[in-house]
Amino acid sequence: MDAQTILIFVLMIVGLLIGIFSGYYLFLVLGGLALIFGVIFWGDAAINLITTSAFTSMKNYTLLAIPLFIFMGNMMEKSGLAEKIFHSLSLLLGRIKGGLAVAVLLVSLLFAASTGVVGATVVTMGLLFLPAMLQRGYNPKLATGVICSGGSLGILIPPSIMLIIYGPLAQISVGQLFYAVMIPGALLGVLYIIYVLIRAQINPDYAPAVPKEELDQYSVKEKLIGILHIFPIGIIVVAVLGSIWFGIAPPTEAAAVGAFAAMLVALAYRKLNFKVLKETLYVTLQTTSMIYAILFLGNFFVSVFMRLGGGRVVEQVLTSLPFGKWGVFIIMLLAVFILGMLMDWIASILIIVPIFTPIAIALGFDPLWFAAMICIMYQTSFITPPFAPALFYLKGVAPKSVSTGQIMSGVWPFVAIQVLLIILCALFPSLILWLPNKLIG
Repeated sequence: MDAQTILIFVLMIVGLLIGIFSGYYLFLVLGGLALIFGVIFWGDAAINLITTSAFTSMKNYTLLAIPLFIFMGNMMEKSGLAEKIFHSLSLLLGRIKGGLAVAVLLVSLLFAASTGVVGATVVTMGLLFLPAMLQRGYNPKLATGVICSGGSLGILIPPSIMLIIYGPLAQISVGQLFYAVMIPGALLGVLYIIYVLIRAQINPDYAPAVPKEELDQYSVKEKLIGILHIFPIGIIVVAVLGSIWFGIAPPTEAAAVGAFAAMLVALAYRKLNFKVLKETLYVTLQTTSMIYAILFLGNFFVSVFMRLGGGRVVEQVLTSLPFGKWGVFIIMLLAVFILGMLMDWIASILIIVPIFTPIAIALGFDPLWFAAMICIMYQTSFITPPFAPALFYLKGVAPKSVSTGQIMSGVWPFVAIQVLLIILCALFPSLILWLPNKLIG
């Protein structure tokens, strides 16, 4: 490989890192670097590629599910359903040490399976549940770690926006990806709960039980009736995943069904009015515009990067390493982990997937299994500083007594659990492949 190609590769990577740490908007960094290097080393054709990348992304029918799922998640937030479910679960689990944290994780699992939007979930959990846990003596590090990690489950458990973006990039069915991460996603939630219960036994003052006199104010009937609030979430899960599962609709149309179901739930709770609809549409438009801007200019950056030989440099370096296929695989996971700490996951995926997927296939890894493993690793990007969007979502709504340092300290045990899940999925590939093979073949 010639020295110029290597030099271009190094300059583009260094420029990307400088742009990230400079604080500029990421889509401008990606687009600006691609335009500069494209014009200098490729020619005027690079300019035309900007519009081509935009139209290619806009014509991708699968990506239409993004605004629909964002709308669905925001509408679920407005319905007030999370507060009702948490109240019911806290009454049932309050006698257990760590019971409130377990209730938060269960609500997070339910919302993850019905929204797929991390920001809305973390903010909702932070506003409603963090004060309740702190008021009952929970350690701030454990309480914030539970909310950040539980709230970010939505990026992995279907319907997930990340899977919708990842699938077309890797030329993998989004439906297959949905099935592939269902078991790992649910297992991750279970591992979180096990950790909380063990931690509560080791350090009882970290997660005390709710006082008995407080729980005795409610009858068993009231506690059981409260659980009925879970059914509306079940309706949305069935509307989205059920329509895909039974072959009624592909993911894009299922997103539309889910958005409509979320509106019905909000209507049933008397939360649907013109003001709520206007706010939901505004936030949906704002978030979707941000995602699409990164998609357009991220695709432009990757196209220029690959055209100038960046992909060949990475491929030759990785395939020439004397570590074997699993050593290369671990290096790719580490690259995903580090990029997730430094930049937005959307831009990172746009860079990683086109480069790593062909290498993984050449090494003999199952494409679906490899895609699911990368997606599981991207789960860490939401709670690993310095980027860590979930941490900043929570900090924005947390009481002033909770510091950023406490939030950052609280998430690291959950990062370790995510790494443990990756190891389990590597040792037992059927955790990923069994369900899609069973349902799709």
